[in-house]
Amino acid sequence: MKPKKYKNAKGETRWQFQIFIGRDPLTNKQINRKRTGFKTQQEALIAYAQLLEKREADALIDKSKVTVQQLFDSWWPLYERGIEKSTASKVDSYFKLHILPPISSMLVSNLSSKQIQQLLDNWALEAKSGLVWGRYFKRLITYAYINEIIDVNPFDRVTRPKIVNKTKERKHDVFLNSEQLGRFLKYWETKPLKMYAYFRLMSYTGMRRGEILALEWSDIDFKKRTVNISKAIGVDYLNNTTSMYLKEPKASSRRKISIDSKTVDIMKELYELSTKSVIWPGVHQYMNFNVPERWLQSFRNDKTVDDDLKNVTLHGLRHTHATVLFEQASRLGKAAPLKSVQKRLGHATIEMTLNIYTHVTESENSIVSDILEGGLS
Repeated sequence: MKPKKYKNAKGETRWQFQIFIGRDPLTNKQINRKRTGFKTQQEALIAYAQLLEKREADALIDKSKVTVQQLFDSWWPLYERGIEKSTASKVDSYFKLHILPPISSMLVSNLSSKQIQQLLDNWALEAKSGLVWGRYFKRLITYAYINEIIDVNPFDRVTRPKIVNKTKERKHDVFLNSEQLGRFLKYWETKPLKMYAYFRLMSYTGMRRGEILALEWSDIDFKKRTVNISKAIGVDYLNNTTSMYLKEPKASSRRKISIDSKTVDIMKELYELSTKSVIWPGVHQYMNFNVPERWLQSFRNDKTVDDDLKNVTLHGLRHTHATVLFEQASRLGKAAPLKSVQKRLGHATIEMTLNIYTHVTESENSIVSDILEGGLS
């Protein structure tokens, strides 16, 4: 459509046009571009000519000539809308840093099962996360198959890599047993109350870091001694920026859990000093996601701290809570309360709780040893 006159909101005469750019090679839908706001017809005609020239330079390609990069550019906006920002940040980095670089210019139609198998094997050797990269790459190629870019999905003939570089495998988070936890919290009793309260609450509830940082005083019922977990802090680092945002957790993570009387007393003491609705406030309402990690790093650097405590991680403290519950149940001669622990930690499946349970602590090993020494009847 050639440039036409129109009146803007102020009643001024302006020029506009709409131009057909082509068809999306993936969806076959028309792509039109509209440009408005030109003060003269001449300005509009120049812009129109420039777009026409670009259209000719970017002549329509058929589906057989869609590259992996073009496929990703079409798929990503659709996939991104359905996931959390924090997840989107990780997946975006997987593609841009690892998946796309070696294959971005390749034609999707030319990708064979043999080539993909080689990619998966290479990624598995490169890093433990390589297995995850392969799963996301499969989603991208499946999108091409669904949209008839390819007639056969090459992933139908590939297998999970059998060899993984164990030297780069992520180590389990270090957690503490009951006796170690006592010494760990004894250290924080001498530090600022907000630090002590943070580590006490995490150790005695098993809450996730993002869940604790999102807590407000209205989430704690001092009389009933409960904590209501209905939100969490997420971190978005897309587009080379880092920002925190409040998000609703998954259904399994929404829960109300009990807290012990000593933890309640510590939280009450912190409440008396508080001037904000958020329990751990920061410059931008919520405390920065990395602050607790910096606290823990200062703990590790303290020469007075026992060596057996220094490797504990923030996520390890969450596991510490579950492990101590299992440990105490064993000492009382009771079965491990798996379902209760699952609900308390907000695990989606019992398998996630069992994974923690299988990391037997030293004290639990001692119990087993005592049983063996006494003989099995």
